[in-house]
Amino acid sequence: EVGGEMLFGKRIGFSGTPSDLLPQALGRCGYEEGSDGKMLSVLTDPDVVGWAAMANGWTVESLLTTVAAFEPRVNALIDTGALITGLNNLQVAQFLLRVPAFSAWCEGVVF
Repeated sequence: EVGGEMLFGKRIGFSGTPSDLLPQALGRCGYEEGSDGKMLSVLTDPDVVGWAAMANGWTVESLLTTVAAFEPRVNALIDTGALITGLNNLQVAQFLLRVPAFSAWCEGVVF
C-alpha cells in the first residue's frame, strides 16, 4: 500500500477535503483548527473571488476561454459546480495554455 510503512517510515500529506477516509496505515486525519473558517473567508472575499455571467448556450470551451481572458487575471480555477465536464485535468490545462490571452502571461498550469 502506497501510504504504508513499507515504502516510507514517516508520511505527511495535505488534502483540501477534510476526511478520515485515509489508508489505515496513515492513522486519523489531524485537522488544523480554524482552517475551514480561513478557507471560507478567502473564498467569499470579493477582493479574491470573481465571477462572470455566461450567455445561454455556453460550452465548456467558451467557459474556459472566458476564465482564461478574465480581468483581473485568474490565478486559480475552482470548479465547485462541476461545470467542466468531458475534459480531464490535463486537457483543461492544455486548453487554457492555448488561449492567447492566458498563454501571454501564464507559463504553466498545476492541477
